[in-house]
Amino acid sequence: MKALVLNYGVGNLFSISSALRRIGFDVTIGDLLKGYDLIVMPGVGSFSAVSSFLSSRKDYLEDLRRSGTSFLGVCLGFQVLFDVGTEGGTSQGLGWIKGKVDLLRVKDKLPHIGWEKVKVDGCYDILEGLDGNYVYYVHSYVAFPDREPDAVSFYSGVKYPAVMCERNIVGTQFHPEKSSNTGKKFFSNLNRWLKR
Repeated sequence: MKALVLNYGVGNLFSISSALRRIGFDVTIGDLLKGYDLIVMPGVGSFSAVSSFLSSRKDYLEDLRRSGTSFLGVCLGFQVLFDVGTEGGTSQGLGWIKGKVDLLRVKDKLPHIGWEKVKVDGCYDILEGLDGNYVYYVHSYVAFPDREPDAVSFYSGVKYPAVMCERNIVGTQFHPEKSSNTGKKFFSNLNRWLKR
């Protein structure tokens, strides 16, 4: 399976690439090209900066999505799949998942950094074996989707989406590449899902 990790000038390109290679993906880091089974939108930076990068590529991305290319959005890469985000000023996302991204409103400190349990309630082929396991988060913003998420986590008593799936799109608020054995299981499930 061939994966493209989209390089829009933010971090974690190499850690997520390494995680994909460990389970058998042929990985390229770069800008948009055709011929990939999976395009990964990585997850460090600000919503407004990534929105600006993607704005000139929206039509191309939409063509790839409609042609059947699968997408994985991680953390910020998950958030830009939504309609709009408020980080760095209000910016447009891709609008592939309906909803808004806004600040996680909790009494505890932000960013939220650490391990939380994930509660699975959908997307079972990709999330098989993950229910009740711990995953790793680094974020201050979360999605407020128009529908119930496929998995959730809690921080300071506040529930937020951990995973959402839409046809050939998967988004995770957590970092699977930093989530130890749970992350490896997620990537293994993803690999199997892509081969369906």
